[in-house]
Amino acid sequence: MLPVLFLVFSLAVATDDWVGIYREKAKDMFYHGYLSYMDNAFPHDELKPISCQGRKREKRGTLDDALGGYSLTLVDSLDALLVFNDTKRFEEAVRKVISHVSFNRSVTVSIFESNIRVLGGLLSAHVLIGDLGILSWYNDELLAIAVDLADRFLPAFNTKTGIPFSRVNLKDGVPKDEGTSTCTACAGTLILEFGLLSRLTGRDKYEAAAKRAIEALWSRRSSIGLFGNTINTRTGEWQDKDSGIGAGIDSFFEYLLKSYLFLPGNNGHWTMFSEAYKSVERYIKHDNWYLNADMNSGLAKYMWTDSLGAFWPGLQVSIGDISSAKKSHANYMKVWRQYGCVPERFDVRAGSAMPGFYHYPLRPEFVESTYLLYRATGDPHYLEVGKHVLDTLEQCRVACGYASIANVETRRLEDRMDSFFLSETTKYLYLLFDPSNFVHKGNYLFTTEAHILPMNMPWQKFGGHPSEICKLEAEFITTPTLPMCLALHKIDKKQHQRQQEQFSQGVVSRNEHLISKKQIADVLESALTLVTTSFIFFHLILMCFLQSRR
Repeated sequence: MLPVLFLVFSLAVATDDWVGIYREKAKDMFYHGYLSYMDNAFPHDELKPISCQGRKREKRGTLDDALGGYSLTLVDSLDALLVFNDTKRFEEAVRKVISHVSFNRSVTVSIFESNIRVLGGLLSAHVLIGDLGILSWYNDELLAIAVDLADRFLPAFNTKTGIPFSRVNLKDGVPKDEGTSTCTACAGTLILEFGLLSRLTGRDKYEAAAKRAIEALWSRRSSIGLFGNTINTRTGEWQDKDSGIGAGIDSFFEYLLKSYLFLPGNNGHWTMFSEAYKSVERYIKHDNWYLNADMNSGLAKYMWTDSLGAFWPGLQVSIGDISSAKKSHANYMKVWRQYGCVPERFDVRAGSAMPGFYHYPLRPEFVESTYLLYRATGDPHYLEVGKHVLDTLEQCRVACGYASIANVETRRLEDRMDSFFLSETTKYLYLLFDPSNFVHKGNYLFTTEAHILPMNMPWQKFGGHPSEICKLEAEFITTPTLPMCLALHKIDKKQHQRQQEQFSQGVVSRNEHLISKKQIADVLESALTLVTTSFIFFHLILMCFLQSRR
C-alpha cells in the first residue's frame, strides 16, 4: 500500500512540476519572438519570422492598416515585459519608444488597430510605471506620445453621425478618398483607451468622442437588439446586416462591459451590455455555437463561426455565466484538437474549416478564454488545455520567432508574426501557468489587446461605483465567480465573507455547481495526506515493535 500512496504523491508533485515547466516554455516562446523582433526587425512594425527581417507595407489590403512605422511590436509588447518580471528590458523598451516613435508621418492607419495596439500599449505602460513604482527617471513621456497619437485620430470623428471613419492619415487627417464604411467593433472599441486618456489628462474630448460613437451605434440597433457588421459613417445606415459575436462586432460588446467596470459614470454601458447580451444569447446562440443571423429577423444566415468569436467564453466568465462559458469553450476546444488551432472560419455543419479561410495567424482569443476560465473555476482541465495549446503552437516555431499557419489542413506556414502574438497569446499562456504573477495579486483589467490597466486609478478610489454584476441577486452571477467579483469590483469585505459562508454551506440560488474540481482535489489531497501520514506513523511503530521482539 505504501508504494501506491507514494506514487499518488509523486504524481501530485509531477503535476506542479509540469505547470512550472510550461510556465518556462511560455516565457521562452515570448522571448524567442520578442528578441528575434528586436534583433532582426526593429524599428519596423512587425517581424517576418521565416525570412528574419522587418515587415514593410506590402499591399496586403487591410492587414497593412495596422502598420504605421511606429515600431508596433515594441509598443504592443511593453506591458508583457512586466508580466515576465523583466524590468530591465522594459526600461530599455521605454527608452527606445521615447527616442524612436513618431507619428508625424504621412501614413494611413486603422484607428481601431492603432488604438488597441499602440495607444493602449502606451497608456498601459504609463500607468503601470506608476502602479509598480518603477523607473524613477520617468516623466510622463509615454503619456505625451499617447496624447499626440489620439489628437491625430480626432479628425476621423468629424461626422454628422458621430461614427468615426475607419482610417486616418496620421499627418494629413482623413484621406479625401476614404470610404464611408466601418465595422461596429471599429467604431465601438475606443472607450477604454480614450476614456483613460481623458481622465489622465483632464481633456474630455477623447472620452466624449468615443461615447458619442457608442451612442450612435446603440441608437441604430434593430428592434430585437442586434447590431449589423458594417455601417455607413456619414448616413448611419447599416451596410452589412449580418449580426454575430465574431469579426467586425466582437470587442464592441467587451468594451460596453469594461467601460462600466473601469470608468465610473458610464453606468449606462452596463445597461447596454446586458440588453445586448440577452439578444445574442437568444438569437445568435445555437447548440452552444455562436453563428451569424440577420440583425432584423434574428434568423440564422450562415452555419459558420470564426476564430475571433473564441473570446466570447472569456467575456461570459467576466459576468459570471460560467455554465455557458464552459459549453462554448468546449466547442472551440474540439476545433483546436481537430486542427491544432482555430481556423479563421469553421463550418459547424460540415465540421471543417471553410475554404478560403484555412489560415490561423496565432490569434489569442481561445487562449484568453482558457485563462479566464481557469482563473474563475480553478479547474485543472484548463491547465491541460493550455498545455495542449502551447505544444501545438510550438510547431509554428521557426528561426526568428513563430510563423502564422497559412493552411490548417497542410500546416503550411506563412512569413508573418502579428504583434498580438506577443502582446496577447504568449502573455495569456504565461499567466495561465503563473499563479503568483503580480497581475493575480493586484486588481487589474485587460483591454481587448490584453493591455493591463490597474483598477485603483484616482477616479476609482473613493468607493468606486455600485456593481450590479457582483450582487447575489444579479442576473448572471454564480457563486464560483465571487472571488473574481471581489477583485474586479471591490465589494464590501463583510458581504464577501457572508457570501463565502454561503458558499461553504452549499447555499445555491442558481443551477450551477459550487465546488470546482480543484476544490474537490484539494479535499482529497488533504485526506490522502492524513491517511498517508497515519500509515507511515503506524508502520514505523510496527517496525520498532517487531525489532524489539527479536
